[in-house]
Amino acid sequence: MIPFVKTHALGNDFLLVEHTGSIPSDYPELARRICHRYFGVGADGLILWTPTGERFRLRIFNCDGSEAECSGNGLRCVAAYLMESGRWSKPEIVLETVSGAYTLRRVGAQYEADMGVPALDLIDFPLKLNDETFRITTCSTGNPHCSLFVDQLNDTQVERIGPLLERHPAFPNRTNVEFIHVLNRDEIEVSFWERGVGVTYASGTGSCGATVASILNGKTGRDVTVHTKAGRLQVQWPENGRLKLTSTAKVVADGRYLEL
Repeated sequence: MIPFVKTHALGNDFLLVEHTGSIPSDYPELARRICHRYFGVGADGLILWTPTGERFRLRIFNCDGSEAECSGNGLRCVAAYLMESGRWSKPEIVLETVSGAYTLRRVGAQYEADMGVPALDLIDFPLKLNDETFRITTCSTGNPHCSLFVDQLNDTQVERIGPLLERHPAFPNRTNVEFIHVLNRDEIEVSFWERGVGVTYASGTGSCGATVASILNGKTGRDVTVHTKAGRLQVQWPENGRLKLTSTAKVVADGRYLEL
């Protein structure tokens, strides 16, 4: 029996499990089973969390069993649960992932995360994919992202191109993919193909990656509202500064996973 908490951030959902001695050691297999939409509890990912003094250590696994370096939405989900449940009572919380430590704080009904300094790579680079060429901008906002601009969002296009870019030879560790439609200097709308998951309603690090791409390509200012299928995130990137990501996160339910 494994106690879990079901959470989501704008529809991007996670199962939170405290890492105790009763957790099976094959984490990828546990993630695949518990996250399965039909035969498990169902989620985009599994987050194992462990208290370590004044901070919490996280391991984040996608529903296909692969481990993610970070998740902006996942961070907010963990912060929401730990703060709202009383497991953490201070105004700020530090969460450690494979890619580093992140500080979050509650702002009204939302959670604000310091996402650090993005690692920049390619800007407006022509990438050949079969018989097509896509102009991409890539960076890391805790995990890898590949962004491209489109005239309008199209689910069929996301489902066709997303998996091909995710596994393109240019990305040996695979990549997340963002399809960006610029609305104006302050707003973009984005569709997401998430590495190890597929189509997701929203992505925190993906929203950061899309904002970085929009800024670097001169399409927006540095304070951007990101519209997703299920709501909005706010991303700020001051010049030569650190990314700040702000949006909601919800605790949905708790329960016990019995099929071990």
